[in-house]
Amino acid sequence: MKRSSLHYILLTSRFEQIWFPLSFWAVFIIIGIIRGSEYIFDTTRAYLGTVIPLMGGITAAYAVLEDPALELRFSTPISAIRTLMERLLPTFTIQVLSALTFQIFASYFGADFSPIGGWGDVQLLWLVPTISLMSFGCLMAFISTQAPIGASVVGLVWIVQLVARSWFADGAIGQYVLVFMGVFMPEHPALHANQIVLFGLSIAFLIASLELLRRQERYI
Repeated sequence: MKRSSLHYILLTSRFEQIWFPLSFWAVFIIIGIIRGSEYIFDTTRAYLGTVIPLMGGITAAYAVLEDPALELRFSTPISAIRTLMERLLPTFTIQVLSALTFQIFASYFGADFSPIGGWGDVQLLWLVPTISLMSFGCLMAFISTQAPIGASVVGLVWIVQLVARSWFADGAIGQYVLVFMGVFMPEHPALHANQIVLFGLSIAFLIASLELLRRQERYI
């Protein structure tokens, strides 16, 4: 059964889920080489903390509803949670591999991540925002029943928070939902609370997505 499921995923996965994040990975590799070791920390921080979450959010919005065999899948006795995980996990894996390989590249150029913290802090810098935007993008796609709309909403939230990050960071509520706090404000006193809230929201978004996915008639 597991082998059959993996075979199905490989056959029905869209190549955009791979080449789209990979293209941005390649662009930032080139940028890192051009800018050199003097700016490798800034380049890596920008890629990990802003680009990877955006790629995760956009690709997650397309992960389920753009399945070319979605109606056929609905006609089989496959649980909604299995469908959701089988489509989101490959997308998440691509973001993880992109982040880790870029860190290896940055280390080769002598990147010093101590201003952010230890190894675990660096991983949280991109992991929490990525999970947040992925779950949000997935939910928006299900609510609108249109993957492009879900991806557009993710892009809109990304732009607004990136431009107005100081406003969010200073707000009594905004500081807890700012996805870029870890990358731009690693010493903010609300950082840990921010990460906990974002992770909690991610779980809530996934649960809501699961409930919407069970209403299969909305997507046929």
